[in-house]
Amino acid sequence: METAMKIRRLVLVDGHSMRSVARSTGLSRNTIRKYIEDDEPPNYKRHQPNLSPVLSGFEAQLNDWYSFDLTRPI
Repeated sequence: METAMKIRRLVLVDGHSMRSVARSTGLSRNTIRKYIEDDEPPNYKRHQPNLSPVLSGFEAQLNDWYSFDLTRPI
């Protein structure tokens, strides 16, 4: 998200061309164009992982192990 805002500033405020920004950042011109046309920075949505039917019987045990692992010292 930080990158999108920097690109928008370079093109819209500082007056750099999309091509020069693409060269300096290493991103494609299509990506630069997408960042400029979007009014808001990209937002991401996480999806719940699908548990395998094979693991569904062990879900409680796996959650217990995960909780225990979080409390272990590093």
